[in-house]
Amino acid sequence: MKNSDRKMWIGFDIKGETGLCLKPQRLEFWHEDKLKRTPPEAPFHYHSDALVGLSSIHLNSHLKNPFSNPKNNFSFCHEAWQALEPHHEMFLRSQPRVQALRHHLKDTPTMITSAFERNFSDVLESCQHPWGIDLEGLTQLIESIDFLEGKMEKPLLYNFNLKLSRLMNEKFHYLHSMLFNLRSLIALDYNSYIQDPAHEAVKVDSITDYLAKAEYVANDALLYYNFKKLRDRMPEKTAEDMSKSFRQLSHNGFCLVESLPKSFLSSLNHEELSETLYIVQMDWLLGTDAGLLFRVREELFGLLEGYDQIFWPDIVATQQPPHATLEVTCKLTEKDVFPTKEVA
Repeated sequence: MKNSDRKMWIGFDIKGETGLCLKPQRLEFWHEDKLKRTPPEAPFHYHSDALVGLSSIHLNSHLKNPFSNPKNNFSFCHEAWQALEPHHEMFLRSQPRVQALRHHLKDTPTMITSAFERNFSDVLESCQHPWGIDLEGLTQLIESIDFLEGKMEKPLLYNFNLKLSRLMNEKFHYLHSMLFNLRSLIALDYNSYIQDPAHEAVKVDSITDYLAKAEYVANDALLYYNFKKLRDRMPEKTAEDMSKSFRQLSHNGFCLVESLPKSFLSSLNHEELSETLYIVQMDWLLGTDAGLLFRVREELFGLLEGYDQIFWPDIVATQQPPHATLEVTCKLTEKDVFPTKEVA
């Protein structure tokens, strides 16, 4: 097959509940007859439309059937997703630093992760249909992730111990890709109706949507770490009261320090600590299995409660409420995926 024939022709409907913005409930993929009636458009600049389609195909075995859409070259699907999905690239880039930290920590017992992975597979399979993906059903995964967190007896936040199997890790990457880019499409739709983009537009962000004030957490963590070094010189009651205050009032900073190996922290001087404590948060969020589950759970809360409740609390009502169905179609070619590569 010539490189010029490597393409994906994607079309799907986002169906959901109307409100301040659309609350997605189903992803319904188009059949060939609808694709013929609706010519595809060029993908969006950040490829959110293409990435929802590509990740959904990876998650749903029904969509991999070549007869469901003869216009697609499914051997091109995985290569396109890897090239276009920035979160996956950031995950891979952070691995040397993450593995260096993990070297000092014990993995979560496999009996805990295996039970979680079986449950995840069952939920995911129940949400797959020939027509697409049941997004409402996916919210059952919130309970599964909460159950895993309880069994580990430690939060996902700044957890470097959790290690999923390679297959599950891949599936969660596809799931996050679909959910994050789905929210991007809802943001694009909402922003098309507002009057003043400078003040009313909503946005998506790969970091602040999940960790709103990482620089403040780094400062809190530095204070708590210095307190721990001085704790033995304090009266016992004073030390206990201060430790309790840090745990309650600077919870994220407390968790960050308690999650890191002592040898790692002690190897850094004071000037290095503040910057490192910020970078470590990014590595956890974007480069660990626990960070990946944390991001997926936040996106699932958005599906369950509504994006306006979880991500965009300052959203305003538009003059024209969103439609209950958002139609998306795009054609992804070799040139879209590899713009600098010469196509034969």
